[in-house]
Amino acid sequence: MGQYVSQVPVDPRYNAEEELKTAGKWRVGRERIYLIAAVIAINFMFIFATWRWPMYYYIYLPFITITVFLNSVMVCSLVLNAIRFSIWKPKKLVPAKLEDLVYLLPCYNETPQELTKSLDSLVDQIDVDQHKKAVIIIVDGRVRGPGMEKTSGEFLLDDLLLDRKSRHYIKDAYITWTHEQMDVEVQQGTYRGLPYYCIVKQQNQGKRDSLIVLRSFLYKYNLRTEKPKVIFSPQFFGEMASFLASDSGIAHADCLIGMDGDTIFEETCVSELLKESRYPNTVGVCGYVSVDFTGSQWGLWNLYQSAEYTISQGLRRLHQSMVTNKVSCLPGCCQLLKVCETTCGDKILIDLFGYCPKPTDSLLKHTRATASEDRNHVCLMLSAFPKAQTRQALRARAYTDVPHSWSVFLSQRRRWTLGATSNDLFLVFAPGIYWFERILAIANCLVWFINIFVFASLGALIAAILFVEGWIIMCFASVMLVPVTYYICIIFWLPRTFREKVQYACGCLMYICGGPFINIMVLCYALYYVDSFGWGKTRKVVAD
Repeated sequence: MGQYVSQVPVDPRYNAEEELKTAGKWRVGRERIYLIAAVIAINFMFIFATWRWPMYYYIYLPFITITVFLNSVMVCSLVLNAIRFSIWKPKKLVPAKLEDLVYLLPCYNETPQELTKSLDSLVDQIDVDQHKKAVIIIVDGRVRGPGMEKTSGEFLLDDLLLDRKSRHYIKDAYITWTHEQMDVEVQQGTYRGLPYYCIVKQQNQGKRDSLIVLRSFLYKYNLRTEKPKVIFSPQFFGEMASFLASDSGIAHADCLIGMDGDTIFEETCVSELLKESRYPNTVGVCGYVSVDFTGSQWGLWNLYQSAEYTISQGLRRLHQSMVTNKVSCLPGCCQLLKVCETTCGDKILIDLFGYCPKPTDSLLKHTRATASEDRNHVCLMLSAFPKAQTRQALRARAYTDVPHSWSVFLSQRRRWTLGATSNDLFLVFAPGIYWFERILAIANCLVWFINIFVFASLGALIAAILFVEGWIIMCFASVMLVPVTYYICIIFWLPRTFREKVQYACGCLMYICGGPFINIMVLCYALYYVDSFGWGKTRKVVAD
């Protein structure tokens, strides 16, 4: 089928190694110093003012309570909308035919045990037997994790995907997001009856590059009769197209289901994602990501991060899904995207999401390009297509491993906090953003900058009790207790088993008591390493 497409010409990569060493690094380093100095100065100014002039508490109060106030608003809004939807249920669209599904599995340096569990969880999905399905696996380079004898690609090709139809090497298979040609090794066959196509990239280009490749292919595959311009060589596109059309029987890819190589889907996960995707104008759905407690049921790392995951998905993301229909982050470890112009077209994938920062670009552009690809893709999409809706399916459960050491935890949270804040800053000024989401973005950016002051203000609050009228303190305390009460109430409806409820209760206590201290640690770590644009230690690798 390669004759149906023509490859776009290769743009020469911007070659500025010397400029990167001089002007580019100098600019990024200078902006890092400015950012750290600004955060220190602003927080010191607020802390000094609150202790020097405590009688003007009403000036500082909005800065301290804005996040708590917005959380309280979301809690009230969720309760009211839950009552409304219990009376007037929103209608779903009935598809004319069952959706054809393509599973996308990006890998990096996962172990064979992790990869086997992920693939098995896809095969074991129920209530989707009548849907045509296939899985495309893409391995980002050839790297080994600690203790691994082989790379993830070698494990897949040699040990796991044994029922193979063909394997070969394709030179200059596609153009990467850095405007370079990429060679790949490909293998196709079936895994426990599920057709697979495995792509092993010969160089590491990051997960963003892998997502662009697979999403762009599916969109252009649906348009293949129009002979679109593509980033693939005719041979590579033709082989992937033949795999879908002939081996999988998929003439039109309706939905892509994204997961990570260290994630496990519950057996009803995909069917629940599909159900949630059938609301009008919905182009993306994320599932409920939970901590995998298999290795340690009561470990402190698991308990804290599990409660953290549950609270974030059970409040803001649930409000985005239920009220505004604008979920701003669809985690790549459990997501559904409809294959259409809104999610996978050239405007989003190539022009916006696929922009590779030049060495002389600002610190902000580098951060957005490297820190949080899943959130960045959705934020760009919601701005470019204001009518698009995204949702969360709480019944679509996936389990993932979490960091179990300070180094890996801080490295991961550095990327998360910088990615969330940089994309929230985008939402503040971007056109087409829903008004409440813009307000939330403003509040999140503000609190990120004055997080140290907010933490220190707890002491000022205790001092204020001595001279502030009691009714004012009671009002302030009441607003603060609304989100905390909601966190406690989550135990009755989101965790399903008694053990999950106890685990959440323990983790929630740790989150409420220790969360502010951990947030300060993450902020300081993120600021110090703000100009480090690699993956850090989130997925450790070893040199050959």
